[in-house]
Amino acid sequence: MTADEADFPGLAGQSGADREPERTSDVIAQFRATLPAGRVSLGDLIRALGDRSLGTILLALSLPTVAPVPLGVSCLFDLPILLFAAQLAFGRRGARLPDWLLRCSVSRSMAGRMIDAAMPRLCWIERMLKPRVPRLAAIDRERWFGFLLLLLTITCIVPLPLTGWLPGFALVLISLGLIERDGAAIGVGLGLTVAAFSFFALVASSISYAGQQLFS
Repeated sequence: MTADEADFPGLAGQSGADREPERTSDVIAQFRATLPAGRVSLGDLIRALGDRSLGTILLALSLPTVAPVPLGVSCLFDLPILLFAAQLAFGRRGARLPDWLLRCSVSRSMAGRMIDAAMPRLCWIERMLKPRVPRLAAIDRERWFGFLLLLLTITCIVPLPLTGWLPGFALVLISLGLIERDGAAIGVGLGLTVAAFSFFALVASSISYAGQQLFS
């Protein structure tokens, strides 16, 4: 039995040609079935996903942004993205999260609800992913990509009505594109990013105009 078969008993007896690569949703579903007792930390999720790519950490952090969770819980995950993106923006390769952030946790029931809410969207995206457009698939090597993530995360955090879901969905799509090396998915995610920035600017300017009219 190979090392892979020892880690994943279900692989035993299958030829290399018959094996399909494990999808991110499969890993998360397995994690959901074996959630730690008590509280579930960000580090638990990242360790479950394994060292798949930069997209792993981004996906772990961005999943709550597409799940109907309280604002405080979403921000708990948005702030680490902000820190991680800042490291990338300033050219730090091999960026990592500090231990105190990895220990941030939610209750087991809350973690289960977040995963259950995010999984249908995750599986729907995954069905369309495959390795392609290698130039965009390697976007994580570009320094400007860190600045883009930084701005995108800020739009998730700022508490304006209806502005958090679109950038959150863009983050999930970009993360999965990085994991699967699907440049086309990353391209769509970048398009959603532009749309998220435009919508954020529209909402912010509308609220500002309404405030000026109210107090003038």
